Amino acid sequence: MSRTVSVLRPAQTIQLTGLAAILLAVLFVLPPTFAVLFVGVVVLFIGVLAYRLKNYLVTVFAAALLFRLSVIVGDTIVGVLPTPPIVTGHHERAGALAAAWTTGDLFSAITSITAMRTFVAHLLAPFYVILGDAMLVGRFAIAVFSLAVGYLIFILAQRAVSRRVATTAAATVLFWPTFVYRSVVIQREVLAAIVLLSFLWATVQWLDSFSKQSVLVAGLAVPIMAILREENLVLVAALLGTLFLIRARHRPQYIAVSALATIPFLVFFALNFHSFTGYGRTLSPSAIDAFAQSRARGSSAYLTDLHYETWLDIVLYAPLKVVYFLYTPFPWQASGVTETVVGVSAFGLLAMTVLARRGIGTLSDDPAFLTLLLTYLVLGVLTYSIVEMNYGAAVRRRIQFVPILLLLGVIGASRLGVNIRLPEIGRSN
Repeated sequence: MSRTVSVLRPAQTIQLTGLAAILLAVLFVLPPTFAVLFVGVVVLFIGVLAYRLKNYLVTVFAAALLFRLSVIVGDTIVGVLPTPPIVTGHHERAGALAAAWTTGDLFSAITSITAMRTFVAHLLAPFYVILGDAMLVGRFAIAVFSLAVGYLIFILAQRAVSRRVATTAAATVLFWPTFVYRSVVIQREVLAAIVLLSFLWATVQWLDSFSKQSVLVAGLAVPIMAILREENLVLVAALLGTLFLIRARHRPQYIAVSALATIPFLVFFALNFHSFTGYGRTLSPSAIDAFAQSRARGSSAYLTDLHYETWLDIVLYAPLKVVYFLYTPFPWQASGVTETVVGVSAFGLLAMTVLARRGIGTLSDDPAFLTLLLTYLVLGVLTYSIVEMNYGAAVRRRIQFVPILLLLGVIGASRLGVNIRLPEIGRSN
């Protein structure tokens, strides 16, 4: 029988509040590097305590954050990982906003930049206020946010598998090499993955019932996604359409209504392709080709001789583009430490893809859930792969979809007799 979580007594609440105040005071006093290291010590204590209490989910999250901290601090000293120009911009804007807040200008606004850059600055600024103005603080903030992806995978997995397998799926995602790398640089990719997976979680909840929590999550996810990456709104619409068809599968008249409601959105996207991509006017093979070729820049470009002249070309080239999108850089394309790590992890991703087939078979008992997962994964990978021709960008974009592929792979592995022998799991919180 599970134990009931007791309510904190007033004295215990005061003690915890006092402890939190002391920790915040220490963080305000310490220089940024030492403040981040101090947080690491606290996380280590929490992880050890969670392990002793047999709460392995918290242990996994603590270990994931500590590993990211070690990568950040190590790279700050050695400087191996590349620093794209946009990273410096995110850092400077967040630092400027934090400085304005600390002087009492709580409503300071950053002007003359895109909504995406403004949003990222406001997400990072609280960390700069508490920990100080240093680039490793922004990287630590992204590392903290990245844990949300692991939690979303965990709660999605719990619908179909045991807590042990769900914990393994979360750990696999959190420690996947390319995801770790994207979690220690100040860019929007991890944030976009969180928002998109949050909307997927909401649609999964709606298979059973609508709740205030799921509606709130979806209601926030849509405008934030429009800010972070508006092209993902097509995937949001596809998930909503799939959900409606699943719920109305026994009511043909509802399916007709769904089709009529979807057509105007598709027509709007087709007629306004330029506003989404900046290329062409309406949706056409030539416009898609121009958009794809614009991304084939630099030494990481691939399939540069491939062109779309007809819709049939797009269909025929799609399998090849999917392979390049998911599994590049290939070993012969790697020319540095980062590319080598990414290339090696591609072999692991290929293995997980094979296992995912068995995972799909396992989830066939819950076809509605499986349909939503596959809509998210297949449609997302397919649409991005068609227009992507640069493996540097492909690594960033596929972070949104690799977690679901890994989830299916872990579920498939769990049915092969590959037992993850964790001790018996105790309380969940």
